[in-house]
Amino acid sequence: MTGRLKQDDFDCYYRGQGFIILKKAEEYQINWLVGAFGEEVSYPISAELVEKSMRSDRDAYEVMIYVQTGSWPLTAEEKEQANLAFLRRHPELLIKVPENQKKFNQKELKTLLARGKRVLEK
Repeated sequence: MTGRLKQDDFDCYYRGQGFIILKKAEEYQINWLVGAFGEEVSYPISAELVEKSMRSDRDAYEVMIYVQTGSWPLTAEEKEQANLAFLRRHPELLIKVPENQKKFNQKELKTLLARGKRVLEK
């Protein structure tokens, strides 16, 4: 948004669970509270992001993450892949937390457990 508008210049467009979307002409912004003292943050968003925010609480959460970070939150599959990669880098956790062993096939698990034992022996 050029010449950033103040919140008072906007009208309430949509109130969601923990956020509000404001509109002025064809410009939108999403606002919500953050931190221990409930500081209000505000980000300009496109009409497409407004539509996504209004679909569900999860979609609104994803839009808030996106406008804050520039990246969409990880999907469940991406989170699982990141967890597997972390366990591969730290195989000792497969010994310390045995339920993690179920995430790997027997061949890979055997290799990772051997590496994990070496790490714990140091």
